[in-house]
This record gives sequence, C-alpha cells and structure tokens, in this order.
Amino acid sequence: MSVNKPAAIAAGVVLFLLGASSAFSQPPDPRDSIILESKTVAPGAHPGALNDTASYLYVKVFITNKDSLSFMVLPVEVTSTSGGAYAIVACPCPRSFFGVVNPLTSTLRYFEVVSFTNYDNISPDKFAVAAGNDGIDPTTIEPPNATRKAVWELKFDTVRTATGTFELDSSRLGGAQLVFTTIAGQDVKVNFLKSVITVAPAPKGDLNLDFALTGADIVLLLNCTFCDTCPPPLPGMAACDLNCDGVRSAADIVLEIYAVFLFRPFPCNA
Repeated sequence: MSVNKPAAIAAGVVLFLLGASSAFSQPPDPRDSIILESKTVAPGAHPGALNDTASYLYVKVFITNKDSLSFMVLPVEVTSTSGGAYAIVACPCPRSFFGVVNPLTSTLRYFEVVSFTNYDNISPDKFAVAAGNDGIDPTTIEPPNATRKAVWELKFDTVRTATGTFELDSSRLGGAQLVFTTIAGQDVKVNFLKSVITVAPAPKGDLNLDFALTGADIVLLLNCTFCDTCPPPLPGMAACDLNCDGVRSAADIVLEIYAVFLFRPFPCNA
C-alpha cells in the first residue's frame, strides 16, 4: 500500500481553510478520540519578547486512533466557566502553527495550518490548528494507537489573575470540525474529551508552580537564597521568604525541607 498521500493532505487543508464540513452519518468509533489535558495552574504570564514562541501554560493533546493518520484538525473554544478565570493563546496573533502548538512527536506536524478568525482574547473565543504528515516521508504518518498518546501541546502565553476555572472544548470554526484523515483520504469522526483548567494560587513553598512540594523546590530555594536567582516564573523574591521574617536565609531552607520530606506546615501564610 502506498503511504505517500498528498491528495489526502490537500483534502484536509481544504477542509480546514474553506470549511468544507464532512457529512458523518455514523457516530464516532470509540477507538478514535482526542483528549485534552485537565490541570491546575497558577496565574501568570511568560515574560519573553514578542517574537518568543515559548509560553506559560501548556495543555497536552492526546489521541487514540484505529487507523494510520495523515491529518488532524482541532478547532477549540476557550470559555471562562467560573470566577473570570481565562488564558490567552500566544500572541501577537496570528501566530504560526509552531507558535500555538508544541509538537511532541515526529508525526502530525507537517502541512500545518492555524486560524485565529475573530480571535479577540475575550471569553468565549475560538481558534483552530491542523497538521498532517510529510507526503514524501512515510515515517511521519501517525500509526494506530490503542492507548492514549500525547502528540501536541497547546500553548498559552497568559493565565489571568482571576481564580476559578476555564474550559477548552471542541468547536467549529468556519465550518471546520474535529476530524482525523486516514492515509486512504477518508475523514473520520472523532470522540472528544474537553479540558478543565483550574486557576488557583500555588501552595506556599511551591516555587516551580507544579502544585507539589518536591526536591525541585528545594533547589530553587537554594538558588533564591544564595544566588539571588528569582524562581521562575514567580514575579519576585518574596516567595522564598517562607518564615515571613522579611529576609531569605537558611531558616527558610530548613522549613522547605521539613515541608517536602516531613509534610510539616509553614509557620505563616503570607
């Protein structure tokens, strides 16, 4: 069987750009799905330059698929669901595919397309990304996956300071819809599990904002105390003052060690 399917790639691009919606008469096969990661994150922003494609928040995109895939389309709607919590896709817009997506595999990252039609950073908002295989390189075809495989990360520059929740759900954008395209050029309807992102202050002593106290936080605190290195992505050194005495010292390191290994609470909450 030939694995060079430029016609399938072209069909997927046309579907995405022109909004040529496929007619699906059957429900999705349970083996075909896109799952977006849910997580808890602290408010913040990536402080890089405008042309920097790094981001503050990354949301993994997992897939399962019964067929080998040449193309995938993912339209997303971002909606604040409580407390005014919200995140903004990497800007200035429009970004390229690689400004919005961090590929995690060597597949589903070629012939890339991104659309920010009417995206205005206000909830609810929509954007869409799509990509496929390199038509002359069969190793870039996505093979069948019976279990979840992380293929992309969606990138957000800013998580606003309001605490609460926001969701990343499937959507339609100009008629484009969630779809896999097989190497035979067939569009396949896809099951979808949305992402729920909870925005909350990080626990005291959690200097890398992963919502867990670990040895990594101890290392960051050592750098903060002795090397005057602010723990990214926190805005200042105050987060390193764990006993709230106004200075950074070995006493703070002792408290962090007790918290990480002995689960002792900190003596203050400031």
